[in-house]
Amino acid sequence: MKVRQALSADQRALLESLLVEVGPRLLAYVRKAFGNRVDAEEIMAETFARAADNIAAVSASERKDLYLLTVARNLCRDAFRRRRPNLLSDEQLRDRASPVPRPDDNTVAAEDRQRLLDAVARLPRAQREVVVLRMTADLKFQEIAELLEIPLGTALSRMNAAVRHLRKDLDHAHASGKA
Repeated sequence: MKVRQALSADQRALLESLLVEVGPRLLAYVRKAFGNRVDAEEIMAETFARAADNIAAVSASERKDLYLLTVARNLCRDAFRRRRPNLLSDEQLRDRASPVPRPDDNTVAAEDRQRLLDAVARLPRAQREVVVLRMTADLKFQEIAELLEIPLGTALSRMNAAVRHLRKDLDHAHASGKA
């Protein structure tokens, strides 16, 4: 177990400001990527613990939000690898992503949102990751490309393919009477 050093007041203030400014977007991304709130909160806590352990790197980073997002993304990947024997298939993930609507969710907007979430859950992993980063972490495409370590053109083409896939999926759902 690593012994954590005491942080200065400025370092604590930096982490607290990052928690307030970046924390909600980061939690939304981790929760969407990981699936449940408890595990997402554990990953968030570990992300900020690692940021505290590497406070010099965080302080030196031009994009502190991307630094934290990279740490969280790597922790999610590590957690998935550890769970590999118990991982759900893509089909099971899609089923989990579409819970039975509650009676108070019977508005058209809530139904449309659920259809969109279901359609996003059906996207191929690479496309889904770009969409989730764009929509939940509110990153620019250049930032997504840097985070995923892919060319900007690849990030853009994945988003373009995802949008086409979503349109086709949602149009099909509408045409078949599910809308």
